[in-house]
Parts: sequence; structure tokens; C-alpha cells
Amino acid sequence: MVSVFQTPQHTSTPRETTDILPQALVKELPIGVLTMGAQGEIRQVNPAALKLLGVSADQLLGKTPLDPNWQVIQENGKPFALKLQSAPVKVRNVLVLLANRKSLKNLILGVYRPETGDRIWLSVSTAPQLNAENAVEEVVCTLSDITQNKLGEALTKIQQCFLSLGSDPDENINGLTALAGELLGGNWALYNRLHQGLICSWGQWQTPPEFSSVGEPCDYICYDVIQDGSNEACVIQDLQNTAYAETAPSVKHYQLQTYIGQAVKSGGESIGSLCVLYQNPFVPTATEKQLLGMIAAMISVQEERKREAIVWSQNEAKWRSLLQNSSNLITILEADGTIRYTSPAVERILGYKATELIGRKAFELIHPEDVPLVGSSFQQVLQNPTETFTFEFKCQHKDGSWRYIESTHSNLLVDSPVARIVVNSRDITERKQAESALRESEAQLRSYSQQLEQALHELQETQTQLIQTEKMSSLGQLVAGVAHEINNPVSFIYGNIPHATAYTKDLLQLINLYRQHYPQPDAEIENAEAEIDLDFVLEDLPKLMDSMQIGAERIRQIVLSLRNFSRLDKAAREAVDLHKGIDNTLLLLQHRLKAKGERPAIKVITEYSNLPLVDCYAGQLNQVFMNILSNAIDALEEQMEDNSSSQVATKAQLAPQIRIRTEIQDDNQVVIRIADNGSGIPAEVQSRLFDPFFTTKPVGKGTGLGLSISYQIVVEKHGGQLQCVSNPGEGTEFVIELPLQLATEEGA
Repeated sequence: MVSVFQTPQHTSTPRETTDILPQALVKELPIGVLTMGAQGEIRQVNPAALKLLGVSADQLLGKTPLDPNWQVIQENGKPFALKLQSAPVKVRNVLVLLANRKSLKNLILGVYRPETGDRIWLSVSTAPQLNAENAVEEVVCTLSDITQNKLGEALTKIQQCFLSLGSDPDENINGLTALAGELLGGNWALYNRLHQGLICSWGQWQTPPEFSSVGEPCDYICYDVIQDGSNEACVIQDLQNTAYAETAPSVKHYQLQTYIGQAVKSGGESIGSLCVLYQNPFVPTATEKQLLGMIAAMISVQEERKREAIVWSQNEAKWRSLLQNSSNLITILEADGTIRYTSPAVERILGYKATELIGRKAFELIHPEDVPLVGSSFQQVLQNPTETFTFEFKCQHKDGSWRYIESTHSNLLVDSPVARIVVNSRDITERKQAESALRESEAQLRSYSQQLEQALHELQETQTQLIQTEKMSSLGQLVAGVAHEINNPVSFIYGNIPHATAYTKDLLQLINLYRQHYPQPDAEIENAEAEIDLDFVLEDLPKLMDSMQIGAERIRQIVLSLRNFSRLDKAAREAVDLHKGIDNTLLLLQHRLKAKGERPAIKVITEYSNLPLVDCYAGQLNQVFMNILSNAIDALEEQMEDNSSSQVATKAQLAPQIRIRTEIQDDNQVVIRIADNGSGIPAEVQSRLFDPFFTTKPVGKGTGLGLSISYQIVVEKHGGQLQCVSNPGEGTEFVIELPLQLATEEGA
């Protein structure tokens, strides 16, 4: 490779007007640059040009570009009349042409490089340099490698041709033959088929009108290519000096120089040959051979289609008598879903005549929702010819309605080289409609069942509430009656104790006066004083009367609490002080809060806020307080028993307590919190805590109705909220949220 932009060695001195471009710059350019003199001799060349052309500077400098291996193919996408490979063309004609055009751009050259054995495509631009007499003095040429672009163009043309192939295999073969001739730049292109002992040209491109399309095998080069059956391209050059010039009349007659052929196979058998012929020497590159092989493979596919059509026509007669008389719809599809045959039953099932569906895609009739299912099953049948697949889908009737179809897909045409799918279908619309009606009926029955179950559940809750209400009513009546009966004698006793106290004081005062005025009583009186211990009686009797007063007061308070708790005298809603209801409930439970045996007393801590009167059903809320506080006491007693039996109780566990807090929230709601420091409630129990009849207590100790009824009273009767907050080992807190004023419907 030259190291500089070189000139011929025989040039003694450079011309003063020498270089069109500076030598240092031209040397570094990535594109090839060379200059030619007025007679076409190459005067200068840079390293990039030598590399592209595959020659040395000595081989090029001083020479003209009239080398047979240089071929001008086209200019600006159109054939260029000047063929540089034709020896008679003189350089001056080229120079005159360039001079007339001033410049020549986008000239595409196919250059064969002997040293590497390949051919590249160059894009050439030429600019003539004119002297003072307007004659060409020098021509500057730039060369660019466009081989990859040419390959991309060829592949694009192949792809476009493949995509445009129609349903007629013969037309497709002719188009593919022409594509081979165009891409390989030949004079002719032929596809020759061995048929019934003769060679027939089924595809021709640019052949002379008088060219014979049928001949004896021995007269054609392609016969040997067919017989050889090689997967490699066959290249024969200098045909005029081969034996084919004698056996094949067209070789000499049309002055053919080069033959490139590729065997075409069908079903593993070599049946034809695709070839490109040249009237000049031509050496194909490896890429051009691959292009020829790709086109030959596509022609092979078309041959398979023709062969398959023949097999189909033979099989069709075999199946027709069976299919024509079947009550089911029998359809035969190609691998792409094209309908090739449909039995007469199609008119009864889908409303179409058979001729209306032949050639259409079966997927056009399938409901869009079912296309993925059918497509997937279709592919499985193609991939597994020995298996059958049955499935259901919706198919459109000619009148636009949808029919339910049950189909069995099978690949039964095993004699065909191309997969065929046989579809056996039957109309199941009536069955599907019956199934749908049955499902709707079942859904209605389930709905009715759920409604009945809900009604039964509500009835049970109502019954439970009525029973509990009746119990509470009876209990309230009993409590009220007992309170009333006790109240009479208690009132009598309570009312007379002050008088008895006053009388006692008077009598004691009188005795003291006697003792003062008669300090020496009779012996009998002294004996009586000693016997009754008069001094002790005088001291203890006032205390006794005070105790009787306190006891009577206590009885009166208990009676009052019983009457307040039952609220039978005030069953309707009213504005009440909730604190009194809580205190009354605690008073009734006082006996359970006291210490028992080894169990310490349960401490009750009240943290009352300043609550206004609350519009509510007081008796029912007292029932809620009673249920929650009773459960808290039960939980603490159970914990005390467990701690006593395990003997691992801590100090905190030995001090059971219940904390009651009240507060106002958002100025329109009262919150009551009742918390204990018991063992807590597990999460799985909390989720069912307010369910009717759910209880964790032993049989006989709980009905499972207390919290359920409490929930109904708070939530449904008062429009509030009842929640349980608990963690095992951390105690339990019930939160009651009540509106200050009941809604109208709540009070109705």
C-alpha cells in the first residue's frame, strides 16, 4: 500500500497546477480518491482507493480503467448506457461524456478483486477539470464502498417479493425467477423444471422471444445441476470453451459466457434448477450465491404447494362422499385457517352456502372473545398431528346471531405434505341455552336461599332479643315488685327510727336525772343496774340507734337502685345522667366486687368527665353496663383462679381492677370506656364476640346473648358504636360511643 498520495514513477516533476486537493489531506481521507489524465490514464491515487480496488499502486498508476472486471451497472438508479467492460469503447468517449455533463455522480460500479476473490460495489463521483480551451485536462474521482447497502437493498427486495406472493404458485415462480435475474445483474434468468422426461422453463426473465421453453434434458446445462442435486451453487465460466457449447445450441447462438445455477428440491427430491446467465465473464460473490439459494428455496415452497394441490385433489374424492352426507358440519382448513372445503350442513347450521365460505379465513366467523382459545388449539393440532382437540366457541350465523359450536380438530390428512386440519362441528346452541337457563334458575334459587337464610337469621335474632327483653321485663317487674314490697316496711322502720332515737335519748336522760337526785337507790334497783350493766347500756344504746339508722338508709338506697335499674316507670327515651346508671349498676354488683376467700377485692376506678344529659333509653343502657361489667368481673375472677392454681401470679395480677372513663367527643358524642386488667381476649374470639349464642364460658355459666344484645342496643337502637379493644395479656377495653341526641327514627 502506498504511503502517500502517489503519482506515476515515470513522471519527472510534478505539474505546477498539480494537485486538485492537498496531498496530505487526500492521504488521510477514508474515501478513495484518484485522478485521471485527459487520455484516461490514472495519475494519482490515495491509500483508501487502493484498498477498495484490491490492487497496488504499480498495478494502477499509468493504466486506464478499461479493465474487463470493472462493470458499470447503473447511474442514479437507472441503467447507464456506457459499459466500461466493453473493450471497443475508447477513453475519449468517456472524457467527452464527462466534459459534456460537467460531472458524473452516483455511478455504481461492481468491482471484482482478483487478490481476495470477492466483488464489492462502489459509488463513484467524477468531476472533470477543464483547461482554458474548455477541454478536459484532468478528472477527479471519489470512490465509496456501498457493498453492505447493496446487500440490504437485495434483502429488502427479497422480503418485499416474498410478502407479495399470491395464491398462484406458477405466477409466484415466474416472479421469483425475475427477482434472481435482477439481483444478480444477469442477462437472462430461468427456472427449468424436469417434467415428464423434458426440461420445461416454468420461469423466464429477459429471454429472447424465440427462446425455446421445452427441450430434451441433454441440451440443457440445468439438467446436470438437477441430477447433481447439490445444495451449493454451480458456477460455469467461459461457456464458449466448454462441452455445453456443442450440446446446448443456445450457448453459441446467444454468446453466453457465464452460468450460475442452484438446484431446487421438493420432498427431498431435486426437481429443477434456478439459473442466471451472462453474455460476459462474471464471478459471483459468496453473498450473491446465498441470495440465489434463498430464492431457490422459496421456489421450492411453491413447488410444494403445487404438489400438495395435486394430493388434495386425489384425497378430495375419497372424503367427499362421506362428508357430503354427514349431519355434522365438516370443514377442512389450511394451516393459516383458510377454508378449503365445507360440507352442505353449513347452510343448516350457519346459514351460508358452501361457495360463500371457500377461500375465507375461518377465524373471521369466530367471536372475538374465543379467537385466542381457537387459535391456541389450532396451533396445538398443527404441532401434534396425532392428537385431537375438542372445545366450544361461538360462531357467527349469516343473520348476525351467534351460535354455540362444539368442534373436534384433527390433522387427518397424513398423505399431504402440507398440514390440513379437519374440523368436525355440531350446533350446541340449544344445549347452551338450556344450561344458561339452568344456571340462572340455580342462581335465583341460591338468591332465594340466601334471602331465606338472612330472614331466618334476623328472625332468630328478633326471637332472641324478644326472649331476652321478656326476661329483662320479667326481671324488672320482679325487681320492682320486690323493691316495692321492701320499700313499705323499710319506710316504716326508717321513718320510726328517728322517733325511737329521740325517745331513747329522753329515757336515758331521765335515768341520768334519777341517778343524780337519788344516788342511793334501793338494793333491788342496784341489783337490777348491776345485772343489766346500766352504764354499758347508757353508752351503747345511742350507737345502736345510729347503726339502725345507717342500715335503714342503706336498705332505702338499694331499693332506689333496683327501681332505677329496672326503669319500668320510665320505659320511653329521656335525657338522663349516664353516671347514675353506671353507679346504680355498680351498686347492684357490689357483692361481686368484694373480696372472697383468697381473692382480693376488685377495685373500681371511675374517671368521670362533666357529661351533659344524654337522650337515650336508660333501662336498655343499664342492661349494657350490667353485661359489660359482669363480663369484666368474670374475666378477673377467672384470671385470679388461674393465677391461684399456677402459683405464679405477679403483684399486678393480684390487684384486679376495673377502670371506667367517660368523655365528650366532637361536641356531639359521649364515649364510655370500661377496661379491666384481665388476661385479654384472643383475636379469633374478638371476631365473633358479638355473634348471638357465641360464648367461651363453660356450659351453664353463659348464654352468649349478653354482648350480642348489647351490640343491638348500642348500634341499632341508639345509632352508636360498640367496640372491643384487647390484646392477650394486656386486658380488655369496651368502648361505647353514643350520640347526645337520638335521631328521629331511632326514637320512633
